[in-house]
Amino acid sequence: MIDGQWKLMYPGLDFTFGTPDLPTFNRTTPDVGDVDIRVADVDRPRTDGRAFGIDFRTGRTIAFDLGIRGRTEKEAREAAATLTTAWRADAIRLTPGAVAELHARYAGRERVTFGRPRRFAPNYADVRVNGFVTATADFAAVDDLFYAPEEESIQFGIVPPLGGGLMAPLAAPLSTTMNSDRSQAVTVRSEMPVWPVVEVLGPVTNPVVTVVGAAGVSIQFEARVALQYDETVTIDTRPWARSAMRNGTANVAGSLRGTRLSKAALAPGSYEVGLKGLDQTGTARVRLSWRSTYASL
Repeated sequence: MIDGQWKLMYPGLDFTFGTPDLPTFNRTTPDVGDVDIRVADVDRPRTDGRAFGIDFRTGRTIAFDLGIRGRTEKEAREAAATLTTAWRADAIRLTPGAVAELHARYAGRERVTFGRPRRFAPNYADVRVNGFVTATADFAAVDDLFYAPEEESIQFGIVPPLGGGLMAPLAAPLSTTMNSDRSQAVTVRSEMPVWPVVEVLGPVTNPVVTVVGAAGVSIQFEARVALQYDETVTIDTRPWARSAMRNGTANVAGSLRGTRLSKAALAPGSYEVGLKGLDQTGTARVRLSWRSTYASL
């Protein structure tokens, strides 16, 4: 991408538009939209003023005024058909929770927002004479934030403690397997708090992942499951996902304990990431990934 370009992406689609050298371009600067704020304010009883409650910010809507051109009327209509199909988003619109990525690049910085294409209104009034179509299009974002195009991540394995054998005092049932654990430092560099995605790769029983910050911020997830060597539990705290899935298909949210997913955002800073659980092989791993988050484009 170059400065001024936008790109709509979802499974099966990678559509770039925006600059004058492309068949579909921005006629005006896209409107990144105002954000509505849902408030819980109340008037103070029997006195002046108001009492503030919790404020919630809605998702923004990005509006485009697009031009679509071709050397002939046929080419213009074909380009408009391509854009119309892209904006229908058939690959995601029938799947609850599925989102598209909308990329933008300005001043050498690329940002991404997640959501769905919505309003699309083409105008063919000028296509026969000038081979030119205009269109108004909206993209509804899940929140009011922008994200880095690439993920950052760390991954490390679980390491069993040295030694072994029976531990005194002895009590039934006897076991020669001990809990394993390991931790690793990580630094989150971001303008706004980030939403982590935690993947635990087996074999491990009852894995516990902790993320503890120097400022006292911490999250913990315990998945009360037994994972085989080829199984994975993915805990996704991102606002458009909020799920705990086994192998990407089975919902194991009922087996999850610890921090609520909606409270798992990590503020910029340094953290210690830990993994513990019962693993006889010492080959279980954890992967923590996130995208840097920004308040503006």
